[in-house]
Order: sequence, then C-alpha cells, then structure tokens
Amino acid sequence: MRHGCTYKIRRFKNSLFLLLFILLTLLFVVQGVGGSSNVSLAISVSIVEGDIFGPGDSFHTITEIRNSEASGRVDVIVTYEILGEDGHSVLVESTTVAIETLSSFSEELKLPDKMEEGVYVLKASVTSLDGSKYSEASRSFNVVQVSESEQRLIEYVMGGALIFTGGALIYEHRRISKLKVSGKDLKKFIETQNKK
Repeated sequence: MRHGCTYKIRRFKNSLFLLLFILLTLLFVVQGVGGSSNVSLAISVSIVEGDIFGPGDSFHTITEIRNSEASGRVDVIVTYEILGEDGHSVLVESTTVAIETLSSFSEELKLPDKMEEGVYVLKASVTSLDGSKYSEASRSFNVVQVSESEQRLIEYVMGGALIFTGGALIYEHRRISKLKVSGKDLKKFIETQNKK
C-alpha cells in the first residue's frame, strides 16, 4: 500500500512539474509575441535657431526617433510641451508619425505672444496610440523681452554699422583703384630702375 501511495505522489509531482513547465512555456511565448510588438523607441530633439527667443517668435525643432527593436512600421504620437520655470505648461502640440527604424523630421513651434521673460524647457515625448509612454527628451531655451525703444536703438546701431562698413569698403576700393599701375607706367618704372 505504501508503494502505491508513493507512486501516486510521484505521478502527482510529475504532473505538477509538467503543468508548471507548460505554463512557463506559454508565458514566455506570450511575452515573446507581445515583446515583438513592443517597440523600444528613443527620441532626441534640438532647436535649430539657437536658444534665445522673444515672445511670439517661431522656431524649428529637429526631432529624431530611433526604433531599436525594428518590428515594422509603428505609428506614434510625438508631443511637444513648453514648460515654464515653475513647471506650468505654456504650449502643447502633438503630431502623429510613422516609424520603422529611424525617423528624423522638423517641426515649427510658435511661442505665445504674452510670454514672460525667463528660462523655458521644450519637452518632446513619444507615446503609442493607446497612450503608453516610450521616452522623452528636453532642451532649455530663454525668452527675452525687448522694449520698443530698445528695439529701435538696436536698429539704429545696426544701421549705423552697416553705413560705416559700406563707407569703409568704398574708401578702400578708391584707394586701391589709385594704386593700379598701367603697363606703360610699369615699363617706365622698370627702365628707370635698370638705368640706376
């Protein structure tokens, strides 16, 4: 009787082990199938025109998204958000992009006309169409307000510099033109130098 009980326990352990093995195998297969549809995206963003702007200015970004697990075409949402120093959102824009292995594109963003002076952060993030987040990147930039009188002063200084540069170029051109020597004058100069 004891031998029959041991046999049943051994058979039960083997069945339990087999069931556990089947469950683990199914789990890995399901994760493998799900893993092939899960893409791993990395985003980078840069601002083309520099990092100082005025309220109401437009600027261009170059956004690059890399798919490290190339699993065919994937549609994603790229969201651009501009955050103030205190973390409040100033601007939010989104666009849908198709990615295979690498996608690089340009976006134009326009700052609101009534922005305060300060340091702002441009945050770009990639999410799937169902809302799961992949990655994000950020760049900081400054907003500087220039009053009308300061703007006029800058325009006068730039205009004065342009006039001065133009006058200096004309003066140099005339000075160099006077130094030009004709072929006859050159021959006479050479002859007088040879006679000495």
